[in-house]
Formats: sequence, C-alpha cells, structure tokens
Amino acid sequence: MNYSIDSGAKVHVNIMELLVQNEIDKQLRLYPKKIRDYINKVEVATYALNRLPPLYASSLIGKEHQKRTGMQKYKSQITLAVRRSLAAIERDPIKKTVPIRPESYAEHDLAKESLDKLETLFKRQGDSGVIIRSFLGIICIGLSIP
Repeated sequence: MNYSIDSGAKVHVNIMELLVQNEIDKQLRLYPKKIRDYINKVEVATYALNRLPPLYASSLIGKEHQKRTGMQKYKSQITLAVRRSLAAIERDPIKKTVPIRPESYAEHDLAKESLDKLETLFKRQGDSGVIIRSFLGIICIGLSIP
C-alpha cells in the first residue's frame, strides 16, 4: 500500500495553549466563585498567549517534548502572563464581546439557509415537491442540520 505525505491527518497543536489553560485554571482556583463566574477564560487565554511564544507539535512525541520545554523554559513567563491577563480582564469582567465563530459554522449556516430556501420553493409547488423535500430531509440529517 502506498502512503503519501498527505495521507495522514493534518493536525498540529499549540502546546502553549494547553499550558496557559492549566495555569488559568490554577490561578482561578484562588478567586471567589462570584468573580470566577464573570471571567471569560477565552479572553484571559488570548491575552496571555499573545505575550508568549508558540510551542507547536504534530505528534505525540512532539507534544510531550513541547510540554517539557514549556514547563522548564517558560513556566515563570506563563505564570506572569496569566496573572497580567487576569488583572487586565478583571478591570472589566462583564465586558460584552462577540466571539469568533469557526469558518465551518459559517459554511453550515450558509448550507442551512440554502436548504431552507429550496424547501420554501418546493412547498410552493405542492405535492410535486414531496420527493424533493424528502431528499432535502435526508441531506439535512446527513449534515446534522436540525
């Protein structure tokens, strides 16, 4: 069997994200629950990650290596970046933000909108559109569209 370089899953992860998330969880344990509930962990992580170097890995061995590197070389920087991030976010913990949605969500929304338009068109056709509406239903189930 021939394998090409592209045959495997193309996955890479920034291990620094994991290390930062662990540090956020560790530091938030010291906060009162009322304050913790208002802190947006995504914003805290983003603020901290923008101040730290990336540590990418694409294999399990690489992942373990980058974890060790991160903990040995960057532990104090991670702690400080998260502390500063929490301080910055605490100044305005209930600030309203609009999160970024993955592109796949936008594609999903576009597909659903197109299918809804087709369904409306076929409903206007009465019984002649029953078969096509059934087909659209199967497509929606396959795409996990409610």
